[in-house]
Amino acid sequence: MAFLVAVFTVGSVAGYAVEMLWCMITNQVIESRQGMVFGPFSQVYGIAAVILTLIIRKDSPGARIFLISAAVGGAYEYLCSYIQERLFGTVSWDYGDSFLSVNGRTSLVFCLFWGTMGVFLIKVINPALSSVLSRVRAERLAVASALVAVFFIFNLQLSFMAVKRQSGRRMNIPAVTRVEKWLDLRFNDDVLKKIYPNMIVVEAKNNEKTKQGQEGP
Repeated sequence: MAFLVAVFTVGSVAGYAVEMLWCMITNQVIESRQGMVFGPFSQVYGIAAVILTLIIRKDSPGARIFLISAAVGGAYEYLCSYIQERLFGTVSWDYGDSFLSVNGRTSLVFCLFWGTMGVFLIKVINPALSSVLSRVRAERLAVASALVAVFFIFNLQLSFMAVKRQSGRRMNIPAVTRVEKWLDLRFNDDVLKKIYPNMIVVEAKNNEKTKQGQEGP
């Protein structure tokens, strides 16, 4: 349990850092790439790291790890995008212009990226984590892991509620409960725009594509 919590934490932080670096290189801008409302964490990468850790044997050959990670990572990325669209009516990435894109949700390039990340995770990060955690007393490790897990559960739940409430505001659904009213004040559209600047409303994106198609090249 403690090891998986550590894998999730490191994966979330590393994913956030990679996304930030990628944004700086490709768009020449510095903007938030966090997936939760509190902290430099991207749960998409954290969950992916846990999944790959659970399904891939640590003594597997590098080529096997790469292929499994590429396939699982691509399918996982597609699923995350689909679920986000269904739950919130938004997407956080669109690979429509990438080579061999699959409905804009994943592509060959990013599958190769997942494969590379998987090899690095299994062969470098996880062994290093095991070494570090083995030096911590079991009692302290259990307490620390429990506290970290509670923090992430709270952070994920609050993030879900904040974005879900934003979807409600777009549909002109008024806040009724105290929690909904608090979410409207604490995590209004301006605040969420700063946290999730790359989150796009699907309807608006489709309307823009339709407009561009009508205007022609």
